Amino acid sequence: MLVIDDRYQSRPPRPFAPGGEIAGVVQAVGTGVTGVSPGDRVIGMVGHGDLAEKVAVDGDRLYPLPDGRGFTEGAALLLTHATAIHALRSRAARGGSVAAGAGRAGRRRRLVRRQGARGAREAGADDTLVYGRAPFDRDGSMALADRFKAAGGRCGFDVILDPVGGDHAEPALRSIGWEGRYLVVGFPAGIPRLPLNLALLKGCDVCGVCGVFWGAFAARDPAATVAHVERFALWAAGRIMPRVARLFPFDRAGGVAAPA
Repeated sequence: MLVIDDRYQSRPPRPFAPGGEIAGVVQAVGTGVTGVSPGDRVIGMVGHGDLAEKVAVDGDRLYPLPDGRGFTEGAALLLTHATAIHALRSRAARGGSVAAGAGRAGRRRRLVRRQGARGAREAGADDTLVYGRAPFDRDGSMALADRFKAAGGRCGFDVILDPVGGDHAEPALRSIGWEGRYLVVGFPAGIPRLPLNLALLKGCDVCGVCGVFWGAFAARDPAATVAHVERFALWAAGRIMPRVARLFPFDRAGGVAAPA
């Protein structure tokens, strides 16, 4: 949706078909392609143009769909989990206790927030925090910061992974611990404007705010995308599981809108 709205890092020339990930069966392969054969069940990522009945994909962008896993799960695995694994493996750390935030700006936000918090706990979060609806005025922003600080404990968070941005970013940064790491993953709620004095007060500098753009990382250094191997191992072990909120028939794809 960010790509369609022209608010994403990559902006394909118009016109284009949306859709970033696919799952299906290989029909044919080009000359010189190895490692992929007709009839293989695969998943892959192109970036855009995947919302189609058939799509041509570079062979090195396809991965075998493991036995026992369906196309629905497979089409929701690659980008989201690779980004998170890259963030935690390459930019931060793993193994600590996890507090997950959930929120929703919309008429059905209360139900969706509860679902988000429950999903976070089912995924292994030690604690969850349900936040209110943006935008926040100054008092609302400071109140949210206080809630984040309470979740982070006396020493604050060592790592904050922010896939939301917008008005949630500054309150989250206020809850970070000394020399913590703030991982900028995405900004569907808008590109935040962070006061740099917070980085100073927290013992961080601009380098302490880590950009996480897995797509560019994978394109620049394919040999270093070890997240692929790790992601499939975690999936096979049941430690990660794509959450598919809704399914739509193909003929409704052009009219599907985000839930209010």
